[in-house]
Amino acid sequence: MVTARAMITHADDAPAYWQIGNLWRTMATGVQTDNVFTLLDQIVHSGGGGGPCTHTHTQDEGLYVVSGKCTFNAGGNDGLPAGPGTFVAIPRLTEHSFTVDEEDTQLLNFYLPAGFEVLLTGIAHPADRNEPPPPGVPLPPPHLVRKLASDYGQTAVLGMPFIDKARPGIMSTRPTPGATIFPFTAHAKGVPSYWYKDGLWSVLGSSKQTGESYTMLQLNLRKGVISSPHIYNDHDEVFYILSGDCTFLLGDRIERCSKGALVFIPKGTPSSHRVDSETALMLNIHTPGGFDEALEQLGQKATEFRLPNIGDSAEVKQTDARLRNMLLNGLGIKNIAVTDPLS
Repeated sequence: MVTARAMITHADDAPAYWQIGNLWRTMATGVQTDNVFTLLDQIVHSGGGGGPCTHTHTQDEGLYVVSGKCTFNAGGNDGLPAGPGTFVAIPRLTEHSFTVDEEDTQLLNFYLPAGFEVLLTGIAHPADRNEPPPPGVPLPPPHLVRKLASDYGQTAVLGMPFIDKARPGIMSTRPTPGATIFPFTAHAKGVPSYWYKDGLWSVLGSSKQTGESYTMLQLNLRKGVISSPHIYNDHDEVFYILSGDCTFLLGDRIERCSKGALVFIPKGTPSSHRVDSETALMLNIHTPGGFDEALEQLGQKATEFRLPNIGDSAEVKQTDARLRNMLLNGLGIKNIAVTDPLS
């Protein structure tokens, strides 16, 4: 039985923790998402090479660099640069590590399924304020890190994160034996993008790339774009607002969201959203994956990295209603209203 309820978390109000010089904000936890998903928003204050040494997780992990700069190592591909707007996909059981190369780098980490957040909150200190920690916050006891790591799927390879500091010699990675899904990095300007619903939809991670675990999109939408009320029968959806303002309908409530808000929409929840600012930039995750395959058919392949021109018929794909419904029904998506309370 699904017990998750739709939720909105604002970064300024999220439960915050201090550890290893970082501010961690728990935007979504397994308790809230029926163990489907967790997302952490972290600000690495010190920079200068901080980051975890080589390890693995039993969960799929995704990282998005909001600001700052990192260097990633994953699955035998080491030295991958990641600046603002870079998405890094780490399949489960893949060796990985990274360094943080600039102060106050902001990262979003998500895990499928949830669990890692229990490790973090079990060893971190509740933050007195929503900002990076002051000097002198003590490190956790190594025995506690090892116990919680064992319980929640983190395995040391060349060192144990939260115990061993990043340094040469414990950061390299190896390919995963027998792997069929591989780590990758992506940026919206270098991936397939589509003009759809008066916006630019970029596929940062396709269902094929993630083994159908999830689809990861970056959306740049123009003011007034409305997603009519619908229900996902077979998958959960997440939005994270990078910039702009939107209004979301979730079941029987309506709430406005701005930069730093996370919206979790579990399967079976009536939902809709509207863009209120001139533009809105959002991350959009569907789990399991598959939405990108419908987007290929519903959207027009973008020939330039920009919003479509208003009213340009060459940039707006006119999809037959019957085909559109067939594609969406195949993903378990059902429209539930002719009119939208947000319109």
